Amino acid sequence: MSAMAMTTSLRATRSLRTGPVACGLRRFSDYIEIARKMKDTPYNPAVEGEVKCPDYVGWDAAVDTDFHKLQTGPWKKGGRPYEQICDSALDLVGFTPMVRMSRLAKHLEVDCEILGKCEFFNAGGSVKDRIGKRMIEEAEKSGRIKKGDILIEPTSGNTGIGLCMAAAIKGYRMIICLPMKMSGEKVNTMKTLGAEIIRTPTEAAWNALDSHIYLSARLAKELNGHVLDQYKNAGNPLAHYEGTAEEIIEQTGGKLDYMVMSAGTGGTVTGCALKLKEKIPGIKIVAVDPYGSILAAPDSMNDKSVRTGAGVGTQYQVEGIGYDFIPTVIDKRAIDYWVKTDDDESFAMGRNLIRHEGLLIGGSCGATMAGAFRFIKENKIGAGKRVAILFADSSRNYMSKNMDDSWMEANGFSMKEINRTCNEKGYYAKLYKVAWIRLR
Repeated sequence: MSAMAMTTSLRATRSLRTGPVACGLRRFSDYIEIARKMKDTPYNPAVEGEVKCPDYVGWDAAVDTDFHKLQTGPWKKGGRPYEQICDSALDLVGFTPMVRMSRLAKHLEVDCEILGKCEFFNAGGSVKDRIGKRMIEEAEKSGRIKKGDILIEPTSGNTGIGLCMAAAIKGYRMIICLPMKMSGEKVNTMKTLGAEIIRTPTEAAWNALDSHIYLSARLAKELNGHVLDQYKNAGNPLAHYEGTAEEIIEQTGGKLDYMVMSAGTGGTVTGCALKLKEKIPGIKIVAVDPYGSILAAPDSMNDKSVRTGAGVGTQYQVEGIGYDFIPTVIDKRAIDYWVKTDDDESFAMGRNLIRHEGLLIGGSCGATMAGAFRFIKENKIGAGKRVAILFADSSRNYMSKNMDDSWMEANGFSMKEINRTCNEKGYYAKLYKVAWIRLR
């Protein structure tokens, strides 16, 4: 269909927008039809009116105000009440376990204690279940949304799954705008939860007319939908400030020297960092960012990987972390150190985690652990110190990608070398040149 024909078709369906959308009287399939047509129709301001991408600027006065205003206090302590029957899967979000990774520490020849905060035990399989639940509940409390409304979210997948799970349970209709890079497992999970998935080009810049963020803004205007927007919603860091971080403090007894987290939207690292620094004097926060992303500070860290040559704008395979813009929910002032990682070391470390600890973690968890290992070795963090690493999601999302040997080989990752890193002490550090380059 030509662009002109698509625009004409879109005009013909515009009457749906002025119908009783908010009352939920029309079929979801009607909105899906419009969404699919809009995805294939170039933006035309003469037809749609003005549509703008949100202005993401890093932590600002507006998100800071909401962050403090919406606080409700920490979750109750003591873990999940197993003796009780839950009302829904949303009751199984949070209270995730922490594991002492002594076997991996021995294999990697690390002297400090390393702990894994296993967020893949959340009901939907990732740390983003926490913010999906929190953002919807905050929108409900404010009166912004009600049952039957259409929620639209640009996401790399895990936030989408968390929102889709909450939407399915609470009675919302969900449209997800998702870059093509993201795994088929994420797509199928969200579809099964009832969502419509609209794919966008991986290479599109965040504010490009064909990006997942811009398409979400267009759809929200056309369908009278709601973009809760994880990139600037205070419910994102709040879920971790009042939930995740409180659990970490309880589980460690407040005895923690370093907390390592990967940075995506920045909500996890910001929310956890702000609470941990309030409650644990002297703790240091380490954020991990893949080469190709621009989140790390100072900016010069993002320029180029000395080992692989990857730099700003390089397409990377690890999903769900790093961005080409600075989300509003990240407060870089709360982060003490940054570490950059490459795809090869991230996927290799993921295999090591699974092999030695039996933790079925996702690709970004490999990146987080790879960054933690590099930080530990390059800063000579030894016996008597305790380092915790947050593992954001599970291998469920990547069975056809970094869990698949054939996919790994086809994408340039040598399984022979990776298996050797799992079986031979010291080879991982040698292969990926850990401790060769000092942190800045």
